[in-house]
Amino acid sequence: MSPGARARRATLIAVATAALVLLAGCQSNTRATPSYVGNEVAPGVSAPPAAPVRVDVGVGVFEDGVVDLDPDQVETTPAARRAEAHYMPQVLAETIERRGGFGQVRVIPRRLSEMDLWVDGRILRSTGVELELAITVSDAKGRVWYTKEYEHEVNRYVYDPDPTLPRQDPFQPIYEAITEDLVRELARRSPGEIAELRTIAQLQFAQRFAPEQYGDYLARDEGGLWTVRRLPAAEDPVYARLADIRQRDRLFTDRIGQYYHTYVERMTAPYDDWRRASHEELVEMRKLKSSEVVRKLGGALAVLGGLAAVVASGDGGAQVAGAAGMLGGAALFASGMDKGARARLNAEALSELAQSMGGNMRPHHITLHERTVTLSGTVEEQYAQWRGLLRELYAAENAGAAPQLPLIAADPPQDAAAGAAAPGEAAR
Repeated sequence: MSPGARARRATLIAVATAALVLLAGCQSNTRATPSYVGNEVAPGVSAPPAAPVRVDVGVGVFEDGVVDLDPDQVETTPAARRAEAHYMPQVLAETIERRGGFGQVRVIPRRLSEMDLWVDGRILRSTGVELELAITVSDAKGRVWYTKEYEHEVNRYVYDPDPTLPRQDPFQPIYEAITEDLVRELARRSPGEIAELRTIAQLQFAQRFAPEQYGDYLARDEGGLWTVRRLPAAEDPVYARLADIRQRDRLFTDRIGQYYHTYVERMTAPYDDWRRASHEELVEMRKLKSSEVVRKLGGALAVLGGLAAVVASGDGGAQVAGAAGMLGGAALFASGMDKGARARLNAEALSELAQSMGGNMRPHHITLHERTVTLSGTVEEQYAQWRGLLRELYAAENAGAAPQLPLIAADPPQDAAAGAAAPGEAAR
């Protein structure tokens, strides 16, 4: 073989070898699969997108802030605040639920159910003009994620919405802002962290009903936060029964959520009327108050000036002018007093509106047909009674009784004038 042929052959072999190496490398890349250790991915390998972990969110009944109200203020009443403390959490819960990406989102009074996340609020100020809320988000571990104050002010046009559009709360932007902050904070948490919260909430439920079996499954660390010490066995029959009990509790939570939704619907019309009147009255009162102060101050100065002119001057003309100044000042002062009386009348009208609106909330009755058990009283009281019933069901089933699945039915809501029915009257 000539030297030229040998050179061409060597070149062809080198090219073929390079092509095989390149092909092998391409095949290796297309067939490679990432290796996972828990939630971690091997270095240098991209993980596939994980399915989002949906968390259950409990929204507590807000603190109404009644104890902090100035007795002399005329912006609201204790009755209005107490009604708002039940109304606002439901509006927030529905806003979070509409946002999507969550599990069950419900208003839970006094944390009477176990949830992964908690949103608690306090009403700092609420009028037809502005709303200020303090919101705290915490988790099942007992860890506070953040506390933040929100405020929003509206003008009078918000109370004249477009009738062709769905109705929304005049202060809806404040609920949207709270929801966006919650979504943003949740996105910062790892899937493993969220899974831990769900496990803790489930074990907290188990501890509530069976502390003798699951009392040592959770422990508190040095910071007072809950941590998982161990998990139930996959075939644990007691834990399986508790899981069934928890599903019933969630059904009851849904029923309570329907009640809060109905309450918000019934409250919407009188509440919007109250806030519209509050907006008008507060704006008018501010104008009157400002005018009243100016008129009173000007009138008092005119009276004092006229009196000084009468006393200090021996000139007849000056005395006449001083007397005229006194009369004019007295008239101006009387005008200011009249405007002050009108402002007080407006404040009384506003208080009456708030009082009538706050009286719309009445006890809600739920009947468990199969057990002929009546839950009566306020929502909080009914929730406590329901938990007692669940404990009875768990004890009976754990002792070998056949499982019972109560049928939950709600009495129709009462009118404000009807008042609360006696517990015996609610039984079917």
